[in-house]
Formats: sequence, structure tokens, C-alpha cells
Amino acid sequence: MEAKAAAAIRSGDAAGARAALDALIAAGRADPSTRLALARACRAMGDEPGEAAALDALLATEPRHVEGLLMRAQAHDRRGDQRAATTFYQAALAAARTSGPVPPYLAEPLRLAAGRVQDAGNAYQRYLADALVARGADPERSGPRFREALDILFGRRPASLQRQRPSVFYLPGLPQKAYYERSDFAWSARLEAETEAIKAELVALINDGADFRPYVEQEKGRPFRDFHGMTGDPRWSAFYLWRDGAIVEENAARCPRTVAALESVPMTRMGARTPSVLFSLLRPGTRIPPHHGMLNTRLICHLPLVVPAGCWLRVGGETRHWEEGQLLVFDDSIEHEAFNPSGDLRVILLFDIWRPELSEPERRAMDALFGAIDAYGKERAKPA
Repeated sequence: MEAKAAAAIRSGDAAGARAALDALIAAGRADPSTRLALARACRAMGDEPGEAAALDALLATEPRHVEGLLMRAQAHDRRGDQRAATTFYQAALAAARTSGPVPPYLAEPLRLAAGRVQDAGNAYQRYLADALVARGADPERSGPRFREALDILFGRRPASLQRQRPSVFYLPGLPQKAYYERSDFAWSARLEAETEAIKAELVALINDGADFRPYVEQEKGRPFRDFHGMTGDPRWSAFYLWRDGAIVEENAARCPRTVAALESVPMTRMGARTPSVLFSLLRPGTRIPPHHGMLNTRLICHLPLVVPAGCWLRVGGETRHWEEGQLLVFDDSIEHEAFNPSGDLRVILLFDIWRPELSEPERRAMDALFGAIDAYGKERAKPA
């Protein structure tokens, strides 16, 4: 950091420091210490947007910068956005555990961060317990399996996991079954019969240059999430018909036969998380690394539409090859991966359905739970 900026910082001249630091960055001489110093200067001036911009720029290049994550968490805390603050506090604590020695002056902020995470967890549990009752899904009436799932969610008991390793929510007692057969579902033949019509709408989208976005996208205003190096990677991309639990009207209007064909499918309803329906595109030579899905309460369905020879899906220890027009249905909470070894595009229609083993009270409870989770903190947070 150049002498002018350093001198202004030492003298407590926040405005002077900011001007000098802005000049350094404009000259292309930004580094993590400059970005951090700019964030501190903006905070001293009460400029929250400037502080946020400086920290976002820092974390874009140094996503595990402990002090940057702490400052971002504290900024969210000041605005009353506890949910966002907690994610950054958790990221800071995780980074501190694995990044080697941290500066001594961060010891107290990290201790306070751990306390904030604990407080937030306790408040979250109380909120969800009340919200489930208010939404007509009292855990005492939703069955023992759902009550056990809440204990696992809140860390009150461990999950007895076998092959299922969902990253967000685990409902115990479900079959550890990688694939379900097409014949298990009465609606499958009707959907498969529409394959050519659905494929025609897909081809029209591709020919029209439809906006396929990377399947794994960084969530705005949250710590960076590295999904096996594929975050923001367009080689695995998607065109959504339903997203975050709602139909994407503009996209659905371009695919009326696809939308109609899905009317008989028992798609999941879990707050603003599902259903999710999309054309999933895998570019030539692209491999989706082994991973686990978020939930074990749903099944993922693939209707293959464009399938070059040799493309495959592995779930658990079993590998199957996609065949055009023949559904593949699987539990994505079991480790799975996919590969397109060909020189052409592979495209499937992807959607999720309820596991057939779930009772109606459990389905209603899942919808209520994730509706409450999605609503948590929104009424508390102020605009950034």
C-alpha cells in the first residue's frame, strides 16, 4: 500500500485514505490488503454500499479471507439480516480453522462470531417450531419419522446414514435405493409418449439461441460456494421452466407441449425450493463430478432428449446409459456423477417428484418446513 494511503490510515483520516485507495485501485494496483483497507475506510465513513463493494471485490478473489468474511457478516448484522450474517460468520469460522494462524486481533471477533452463530441457531430452532404449528404442520401430528428428521436437522441426534448423504435435509427410514424403474410410476408412459414433441421444443430453443445459464450459480450476497470447480461453468447449463418453486412464465410459454406433458406428474412442493423443471445441457467432454443432492425426500427424473452414444449416469455403484425417450428415476441424495464423453451435446428434461414412500402428512410437513425456512429472516432484513 502506498505511503499516502498508509499515512491517511495512521492519522485516522478515513476520507483521505479512501481517496488514496480509490486512486490505487483505479491505477490497477489493487491487492487484498488494499481492498480490505478500503472497506475499513468506507466503514469509518458510514458508507455501507462502498464497504460492501470493497468486500465483495476482495472476496471475489480471496473467498476464504477471514477478516473480509467477518466484516461482511458484521455489515449484514448491522442491517438486521441475521440469515445472511450467519452464513458469513460460519464461512469465516470455517476459513479460520483451516487457513493456519490468524492475526491475534481477530481472536475476539472470531469468538463473537461463534456466539452469534450459536444464538442464531437457537433462534432458528424456536422460529421453525412455532412456524410449523402456525402452518398446520405440528411435528407431533406429522409422524415419528418427521420428528426424528427435525432432531437431525437441529443437531440433537446423529443421522444413521448409509448411502444417502443429503446436504440439507435427511428424513430417516427411507429405502436406500439408487434407481426406481419407469414401470413403478403410472404417469411415465404418458410422459415418454410426448418425447418427440418435447424434443422439438428443445431444438427450437437451441436454434433460437435460448439463454442456457450455468447450472451451478453463485448465490448473490452469500459466501462463495465452490461446487467441485463448476460454479459458473457453462459446460453444464440449464434452461428453467420451473425454478424456486414457481413457473418461469416466459420460458414456459415457449414450451407449451412440455408444460402440458408434465401436468400428470406428482412434482414436489417444498416451499420455494421445488418443483424444479429444466432442460439440462452437458457439453462435449464434460463430466459432472461425484456429489450428493440436498434432500432424500424426492426423486430426480431424467427424460433423455438428445443423447450421443456413450453418455452415462452413475448412482451409487450402478452405472446406466441414457436412452432417448426412456425415463431414468433416481435418488440424488446417493452419490452420483455423469459424463458426456462424446463430441456432441447431451440434453435431458430434468424434474423432481415426491418419493412414493412419503405419507401425505409428511409431504405437507415438508412443504411447511421449507416454506418457513425460506421465510426466515426476510421480515428482519433491511435493504442493502
